[in-house]
Amino acid sequence: VQPDWRICPVCETRLKALTCPACGLAVKENWKRCPQCEVPLVCPVCGSRVTGPDGVCPRCRTAADAPDRTDTRALSPGSENPVSKLPATFTDAVCGIEMVRVPGGSFAMGDTFGAGADNEQPVHEVALDGFYMAIWCVTQVQWLRLMPDNPAMFEGQRHPVEQVTWGAARDFACRLTESHKGQYRFDLPTEAQWEYAARSGGRETLYAGEEEIDRLAWYEANSHGHTHDVGTKTPNGLGLCDMSGNVWEWCRDGFADDAYRQHAARNPLMETTEADRVIRGGAYHLDAWSARCARRLGFARDLMGPGLGFRLVMTLAVGNSR
Repeated sequence: VQPDWRICPVCETRLKALTCPACGLAVKENWKRCPQCEVPLVCPVCGSRVTGPDGVCPRCRTAADAPDRTDTRALSPGSENPVSKLPATFTDAVCGIEMVRVPGGSFAMGDTFGAGADNEQPVHEVALDGFYMAIWCVTQVQWLRLMPDNPAMFEGQRHPVEQVTWGAARDFACRLTESHKGQYRFDLPTEAQWEYAARSGGRETLYAGEEEIDRLAWYEANSHGHTHDVGTKTPNGLGLCDMSGNVWEWCRDGFADDAYRQHAARNPLMETTEADRVIRGGAYHLDAWSARCARRLGFARDLMGPGLGFRLVMTLAVGNSR
């Protein structure tokens, strides 16, 4: 029996307790809906167990009577966020990048555990509109769909592409946007989007998914000194993988130690002339402290390294509500 096995391959006895995919409450096999957050646990159409936080059946790929949990506090008065009405998942047809919808909402951004650096303070309330985020970092096979060369040190089709500068990452996002003829806009996440998604929609979690880091992250204690295929560790509550560990991830924001004292209350983005850009998530060669959801670091945008990759977010182009 391996540590990450959910059932016995011989007798199919369940080895791990069932939990609600949205709120994490322990649930029972015959329960149809979570008694705490009311998310469906079983699809009424095909009977499959629902595994995603938005109540989407993995077989039917449609919402199994899930309530819309979009937090309207993240929207301007009288406005409507078109992303909230779109399907729970999206797959880019050009590179095959799989994404999940992250409902908008408000959260306390920063080091709520008191375990970090000064630049992770003060903890402050931030509201975000909904967006889509890639389930994992851009892989090498996805990168090569649009770019001429593979810069990665640790080669592997499903390994994260690394040794990519901030500019090269945004160039990839721009090419992908152009490939979709402007219907969708792809970019690096803002720092606030990244932390909100890593924390499963703003929950107070130390790492991206749970407190037991070995189950969800490749870091110095278990990586054996190299990156690994994406999606091989436990996802967080939104179904996002590797947001702690494997490779650092570029964000759009310019880095400033006092950024949290300058943030706008809604959809903050630090637009600076500084060369450093924010990176998040830790990496295969660093300790657990660096893989915390609140950990933020600045890195020169024209530099690169084998522990630095990126993932994308997607929003609708202006005027497109499909």
